[in-house]
Amino acid sequence: METILQNFQWQKPEVIPAFVEGADAEAVYKSLSGMNLGWNDYQGDTQTLRGSNPFIAARIDTLLRPYGIRVANLRDLSRPEIMGMVKDRHYTDTPAFVLRTTDDSNSRNLTLIKRITEEVERANGKLELPVMVTGFDVVPLEGDSKGYGLGIVARNDFKAVHDERLAGSYHGKRFSQVDELGLPRFDSNGSRTWYARQKGVSRLYLLRDLDLSSDNEDLADSIGDGRVVVVKSGEATQKKPSE
Repeated sequence: METILQNFQWQKPEVIPAFVEGADAEAVYKSLSGMNLGWNDYQGDTQTLRGSNPFIAARIDTLLRPYGIRVANLRDLSRPEIMGMVKDRHYTDTPAFVLRTTDDSNSRNLTLIKRITEEVERANGKLELPVMVTGFDVVPLEGDSKGYGLGIVARNDFKAVHDERLAGSYHGKRFSQVDELGLPRFDSNGSRTWYARQKGVSRLYLLRDLDLSSDNEDLADSIGDGRVVVVKSGEATQKKPSE
């Protein structure tokens, strides 16, 4: 019999995902304590952090980056392995905001919009809307009695991406595939739906039915079904030059 050496063309994952569960989850939970980021709790029997919103996601993202771990970005939210974790059970936020206009019907968002605008102008030289911002930490904001009491601080990896597909006019459009940013490649025969707010700022998250939502104005809302997904790098499959 020939010797089998397990030398097959294995499909290696680009990322390895997990919920904030396991032995380190309690330490992550304690790091959020006292920041008023939105509802979250820790279940000791399952070692699970529950709750998700963009403030929680951004703070955890900053906390874990030095360990080679990050919170799932928009592109990650369309990876089959992550959609399989969320489907029919949870929702999960990516640490990002989408800004469409500098006014907002939800007055709680106005202080944050001002801060986002300042960071975008600093990074890009001008504000071009709509825009998606990533790469920020969350800090307490004293005197913000009408807002969330939270502000953002740009990290070294702060990015502000202007893209027409972020506009409110794309609300309800269908898609199945996304591009390298995680933004939909719209297709009328698609199996998923993109939800977009018409104005103001919104969060960006994956729903239980695997649709992508950027139409929620309540940025601090967080409930028990929410989970933050973290990822570390896998060994990405290397394609041959001819592929």
